[in-house]
Amino acid sequence: MIREARVSDFEAVSNLENQVFTMHQSARKDLIKPKKEPFTKTYFESCLNDDNTKIFVYEEDEEIQGHCIIKVLHYANHHMFYDMKVLEIDDLCVDEKARGKGIGRQLFDKAKNYAKKIGASRIELTVWSFNKNARQFYECLGMSEKTSRMELTLQEAP
Repeated sequence: MIREARVSDFEAVSNLENQVFTMHQSARKDLIKPKKEPFTKTYFESCLNDDNTKIFVYEEDEEIQGHCIIKVLHYANHHMFYDMKVLEIDDLCVDEKARGKGIGRQLFDKAKNYAKKIGASRIELTVWSFNKNARQFYECLGMSEKTSRMELTLQEAP
């Protein structure tokens, strides 16, 4: 079952976020510094209290197995873009032990249905280039590459 997150879901969502953080930090040690608590309760509660942000959780047998954090972006009178509402998937995570059961697709579909409900013209997200599995997953859902962000390292992080 997918529902909106509650304050009492913090620990479960934080544990999932730690899985994501560990993967990203391991792949990009040059950029992402180790942290004891990468996802704070303050940030979680700010998401719950923000009118333009939602957190959906996938719960089965009273255990949260995945979540999706979405943000609504509004473009108005932009110098280049048409006026539009965009739903950004800030994060979508399924517990490592629950992957392959369609939970990620269900969370994506929930975000997509919410985007349609609020009149968003598109869904966007960022995928790190090292994360081939995520890229393949989103492509299977019909997403396509919009831009590429390039880098040239001139100095290693301290």
